[in-house]
Amino acid sequence: MPLELLEQFYTTRNLRRRLGSRAERDFLELGAFNISNLEDDFPGDTLWGGYQSTASGAASAAAAISTGVVNGAILLDAGTDDNGRCDLSWGLHYQAQLNAIYIARFKVPVITTRKFEIGFTDVISGTDAGAVNAKAGDGTWTAENATVLCFDTDDDAVLTLMGVKATVAATSADFSTTLVADTYYYFGIALFGDDNAKGFLLDANGAFLEEETIENCITADTLLTPWLFVQNRAANAGSMTLDWHRAYQRRTTTA
Repeated sequence: MPLELLEQFYTTRNLRRRLGSRAERDFLELGAFNISNLEDDFPGDTLWGGYQSTASGAASAAAAISTGVVNGAILLDAGTDDNGRCDLSWGLHYQAQLNAIYIARFKVPVITTRKFEIGFTDVISGTDAGAVNAKAGDGTWTAENATVLCFDTDDDAVLTLMGVKATVAATSADFSTTLVADTYYYFGIALFGDDNAKGFLLDANGAFLEEETIENCITADTLLTPWLFVQNRAANAGSMTLDWHRAYQRRTTTA
Protein backbone atom coordinates (compact mmCIF):
# COMPACT_ATOMS: atom_id res chain seq x y z
CA MET A 1 0.00 0.00 0.00
CA PRO A 2 1.50 3.40 -0.96
CA LEU A 3 2.33 5.61 2.01
CA GLU A 4 -0.05 8.36 0.94
CA LEU A 5 -2.90 5.83 0.98
CA LEU A 6 -1.80 4.25 4.25
CA GLU A 7 -1.85 7.65 5.92
CA GLN A 8 -5.59 7.84 5.32
CA PHE A 9 -6.06 4.97 7.78
CA TYR A 10 -3.60 5.95 10.52
CA THR A 11 -6.27 6.93 13.01
CA THR A 12 -9.99 6.79 13.62
CA ARG A 13 -10.08 10.58 13.27
CA ASN A 14 -8.77 10.32 9.69
CA LEU A 15 -11.36 7.66 8.97
CA ARG A 16 -14.18 9.83 10.28
CA ARG A 17 -13.01 12.77 8.20
CA ARG A 18 -12.68 10.74 5.01
CA LEU A 19 -15.60 8.34 5.40
CA GLY A 20 -18.06 10.35 7.47
CA SER A 21 -20.60 8.19 9.26
CA ARG A 22 -20.62 5.38 6.74
CA ALA A 23 -20.55 1.78 7.96
CA GLU A 24 -17.16 1.26 6.29
CA ARG A 25 -15.58 3.55 8.86
CA ASP A 26 -16.60 1.38 11.79
CA PHE A 27 -15.20 -1.73 10.15
CA LEU A 28 -11.96 -0.09 9.04
CA GLU A 29 -11.34 1.36 12.51
CA LEU A 30 -10.08 -2.09 13.54
CA GLY A 31 -7.06 -1.50 11.30
CA ALA A 32 -6.31 2.02 12.54
CA PHE A 33 -3.10 2.54 14.52
CA ASN A 34 -4.91 4.04 17.49
CA ILE A 35 -7.03 0.94 18.10
CA SER A 36 -5.79 -1.64 20.60
CA ASN A 37 -6.94 -5.00 19.28
CA LEU A 38 -6.49 -8.59 20.47
CA GLU A 39 -8.00 -11.41 18.43
CA ASP A 40 -7.46 -15.16 18.79
CA ASP A 41 -8.67 -18.18 16.81
CA PHE A 42 -6.62 -20.50 19.08
CA PRO A 43 -4.43 -22.24 16.52
CA GLY A 44 -1.45 -24.22 17.79
CA ASP A 45 -0.78 -26.58 20.67
CA THR A 46 -0.85 -24.21 23.66
CA LEU A 47 -2.41 -20.92 24.71
CA TRP A 48 -0.24 -17.85 24.56
CA GLY A 49 1.20 -16.72 27.88
CA GLY A 50 -0.99 -13.66 28.48
CA TYR A 51 -4.11 -15.57 29.47
CA GLN A 52 -5.05 -16.47 33.03
CA SER A 53 -7.41 -19.36 33.72
CA THR A 54 -8.50 -20.88 37.03
CA ALA A 55 -10.54 -24.05 37.60
CA SER A 56 -12.16 -25.39 40.78
CA GLY A 57 -13.91 -28.68 41.50
CA ALA A 58 -13.43 -32.37 40.73
CA ALA A 59 -12.25 -33.09 37.17
CA SER A 60 -12.22 -29.37 36.30
CA ALA A 61 -9.37 -27.99 34.21
CA ALA A 62 -8.03 -24.59 33.26
CA ALA A 63 -8.61 -23.42 29.71
CA ALA A 64 -6.61 -25.40 27.16
CA ILE A 65 -6.44 -26.00 23.42
CA SER A 66 -9.01 -28.45 22.04
CA THR A 67 -7.01 -30.55 19.61
CA GLY A 68 -8.27 -31.33 16.14
CA VAL A 69 -10.95 -28.63 16.03
CA VAL A 70 -11.38 -26.91 12.67
CA ASN A 71 -10.16 -23.28 12.87
CA GLY A 72 -8.98 -23.85 16.46
CA ALA A 73 -10.77 -23.68 19.82
CA ILE A 74 -10.16 -23.92 23.55
CA LEU A 75 -12.10 -25.73 26.26
CA LEU A 76 -13.08 -24.28 29.64
CA ASP A 77 -13.87 -27.33 31.76
CA ALA A 78 -15.94 -26.90 34.95
CA GLY A 79 -15.55 -30.58 35.89
CA THR A 80 -18.22 -32.70 37.56
CA ASP A 81 -18.93 -31.02 40.92
CA ASP A 82 -21.97 -28.88 41.64
CA ASN A 83 -20.60 -25.30 41.43
CA GLY A 84 -17.42 -26.53 39.75
CA ARG A 85 -16.11 -23.73 37.55
CA CYS A 86 -13.55 -22.46 35.06
CA ASP A 87 -12.75 -18.93 33.93
CA LEU A 88 -10.58 -17.05 31.43
CA SER A 89 -9.22 -13.53 31.54
CA TRP A 90 -6.11 -11.53 30.79
CA GLY A 91 -4.75 -8.24 32.15
CA LEU A 92 -6.61 -5.21 33.47
CA HIS A 93 -6.07 -3.06 30.37
CA TYR A 94 -9.55 -1.99 29.25
CA GLN A 95 -11.82 0.94 30.13
CA ALA A 96 -15.38 1.95 29.32
CA GLN A 97 -14.22 5.47 28.46
CA LEU A 98 -12.18 3.94 25.62
CA ASN A 99 -15.30 2.26 24.21
CA ALA A 100 -14.04 -1.24 24.94
CA ILE A 101 -15.74 -4.11 23.11
CA TYR A 102 -15.47 -7.85 23.71
CA ILE A 103 -16.97 -10.48 21.40
CA ALA A 104 -16.71 -14.25 21.90
CA ARG A 105 -18.00 -17.13 19.78
CA PHE A 106 -18.66 -20.10 22.03
CA LYS A 107 -21.03 -22.95 22.80
CA VAL A 108 -22.08 -24.67 26.02
CA PRO A 109 -22.91 -28.36 25.40
CA VAL A 110 -25.46 -28.63 28.24
CA ILE A 111 -27.29 -25.52 29.44
CA THR A 112 -30.06 -26.98 31.58
CA THR A 113 -27.88 -26.86 34.73
CA ARG A 114 -25.31 -24.21 33.95
CA LYS A 115 -24.13 -20.68 34.53
CA PHE A 116 -21.96 -18.65 32.19
CA GLU A 117 -20.77 -15.04 31.91
CA ILE A 118 -19.12 -13.08 29.12
CA GLY A 119 -18.08 -9.44 29.31
CA PHE A 120 -15.80 -7.19 31.35
CA THR A 121 -14.96 -7.28 35.06
CA ASP A 122 -12.55 -5.57 37.42
CA VAL A 123 -10.55 -8.57 38.70
CA ILE A 124 -8.55 -11.20 36.84
CA SER A 125 -8.91 -14.98 36.93
CA GLY A 126 -8.70 -16.68 40.30
CA THR A 127 -10.20 -13.83 42.34
CA ASP A 128 -13.98 -14.12 41.93
CA ALA A 129 -16.18 -17.19 41.44
CA GLY A 130 -18.08 -15.24 38.81
CA ALA A 131 -18.57 -11.49 38.53
CA VAL A 132 -22.26 -12.07 39.33
CA ASN A 133 -22.91 -13.71 42.68
CA ALA A 134 -26.65 -14.31 42.15
CA LYS A 135 -28.52 -13.36 38.97
CA ALA A 136 -32.08 -12.83 40.26
CA GLY A 137 -33.47 -9.33 39.74
CA ASP A 138 -30.62 -6.91 39.06
CA GLY A 139 -28.22 -9.34 40.70
CA THR A 140 -25.87 -9.39 43.63
CA TRP A 141 -22.22 -9.07 42.73
CA THR A 142 -18.75 -10.21 43.68
CA ALA A 143 -17.27 -7.63 41.30
CA GLU A 144 -17.40 -3.93 42.11
CA ASN A 145 -17.41 -2.86 38.45
CA ALA A 146 -18.50 -5.26 35.73
CA THR A 147 -20.82 -5.60 32.75
CA VAL A 148 -21.65 -9.08 31.49
CA LEU A 149 -24.12 -11.20 29.63
CA CYS A 150 -25.17 -13.74 32.24
CA PHE A 151 -27.07 -17.02 31.97
CA ASP A 152 -27.78 -18.95 35.17
CA THR A 153 -30.26 -21.79 35.54
CA ASP A 154 -30.27 -21.29 39.32
CA ASP A 155 -32.44 -18.26 38.42
CA ASP A 156 -34.03 -18.91 35.01
CA ALA A 157 -33.18 -19.93 31.44
CA VAL A 158 -32.85 -16.36 30.11
CA LEU A 159 -29.75 -14.54 28.86
CA THR A 160 -29.52 -11.21 30.72
CA LEU A 161 -27.41 -8.08 30.27
CA MET A 162 -26.25 -7.00 33.73
CA GLY A 163 -23.92 -4.40 35.21
CA VAL A 164 -22.58 -3.01 38.44
CA LYS A 165 -21.07 0.46 38.87
CA ALA A 166 -19.01 1.04 42.01
CA THR A 167 -20.98 -1.74 43.82
CA VAL A 168 -24.39 -0.36 42.72
CA ALA A 169 -26.28 -2.77 40.47
CA ALA A 170 -27.72 -1.41 37.23
CA THR A 171 -31.21 -2.23 36.01
CA SER A 172 -30.76 -5.42 34.01
CA ALA A 173 -32.24 -6.29 30.60
CA ASP A 174 -33.42 -9.75 29.55
CA PHE A 175 -33.03 -11.18 26.06
CA SER A 176 -35.94 -13.02 24.45
CA THR A 177 -33.88 -15.47 22.36
CA THR A 178 -34.01 -19.04 23.67
CA LEU A 179 -30.49 -20.42 23.62
CA VAL A 180 -29.95 -23.89 22.21
CA ALA A 181 -27.46 -26.27 23.81
CA ASP A 182 -24.27 -27.21 21.95
CA THR A 183 -24.82 -24.38 19.48
CA TYR A 184 -22.37 -21.61 18.69
CA TYR A 185 -23.39 -18.01 19.18
CA TYR A 186 -21.48 -14.74 19.10
CA PHE A 187 -21.95 -12.95 22.43
CA GLY A 188 -20.82 -9.31 22.66
CA ILE A 189 -20.49 -6.46 25.14
CA ALA A 190 -19.82 -2.86 24.06
CA LEU A 191 -18.99 -0.28 26.74
CA PHE A 192 -19.50 3.45 26.32
CA GLY A 193 -17.81 6.40 27.99
CA ASP A 194 -21.08 7.58 29.54
CA ASP A 195 -21.09 4.45 31.77
CA ASN A 196 -23.69 2.72 29.61
CA ALA A 197 -23.36 -0.54 27.68
CA LYS A 198 -24.89 -2.65 24.94
CA GLY A 199 -25.06 -6.42 24.82
CA PHE A 200 -25.68 -8.23 21.55
CA LEU A 201 -26.25 -11.76 20.27
CA LEU A 202 -25.52 -13.18 16.82
CA ASP A 203 -26.13 -16.68 15.51
CA ALA A 204 -23.42 -19.18 14.56
CA ASN A 205 -23.03 -17.54 11.14
CA GLY A 206 -22.80 -14.01 12.50
CA ALA A 207 -26.38 -13.00 11.67
CA PHE A 208 -27.95 -10.52 14.11
CA LEU A 209 -30.42 -11.93 16.63
CA GLU A 210 -30.92 -9.38 19.39
CA GLU A 211 -29.43 -6.53 21.40
CA GLU A 212 -30.18 -4.77 24.68
CA THR A 213 -28.84 -1.62 26.37
CA ILE A 214 -28.43 -0.76 30.05
CA GLU A 215 -27.38 2.45 31.80
CA ASN A 216 -25.12 3.37 34.73
CA CYS A 217 -23.56 -0.08 34.61
CA ILE A 218 -19.79 0.54 34.80
CA THR A 219 -17.32 3.18 36.02
CA ALA A 220 -15.78 4.84 32.96
CA ASP A 221 -12.14 4.89 34.12
CA THR A 222 -11.98 1.60 36.06
CA LEU A 223 -9.45 -0.89 34.67
CA LEU A 224 -11.18 -4.02 33.35
CA THR A 225 -10.36 -7.37 31.79
CA PRO A 226 -12.33 -9.34 29.21
CA TRP A 227 -13.95 -12.23 31.04
CA LEU A 228 -15.39 -15.68 30.34
CA PHE A 229 -16.80 -17.95 33.03
CA VAL A 230 -18.64 -21.27 33.14
CA GLN A 231 -20.01 -22.98 36.26
CA ASN A 232 -22.04 -26.12 36.98
CA ARG A 233 -25.42 -25.83 38.66
CA ALA A 234 -25.63 -29.56 39.41
CA ALA A 235 -23.17 -32.39 39.91
CA ASN A 236 -22.77 -33.13 36.22
CA ALA A 237 -20.11 -32.40 33.64
CA GLY A 238 -20.05 -28.86 32.28
CA SER A 239 -17.84 -27.00 29.85
CA MET A 240 -17.59 -24.16 27.33
CA THR A 241 -15.92 -24.40 23.92
CA LEU A 242 -14.51 -21.05 22.81
CA ASP A 243 -13.97 -20.89 19.05
CA TRP A 244 -12.84 -17.25 18.67
CA HIS A 245 -12.80 -13.97 20.51
CA ARG A 246 -11.77 -10.35 20.04
CA ALA A 247 -11.31 -7.44 22.45
CA TYR A 248 -10.57 -3.92 21.24
CA GLN A 249 -10.77 -0.28 22.27
CA ARG A 250 -9.45 3.15 21.35
CA ARG A 251 -6.05 4.04 22.75
CA THR A 252 -7.14 7.49 24.00
CA THR A 253 -10.43 9.15 24.87
CA THR A 254 -9.93 11.74 22.11
CA ALA A 255 -9.26 9.28 19.27
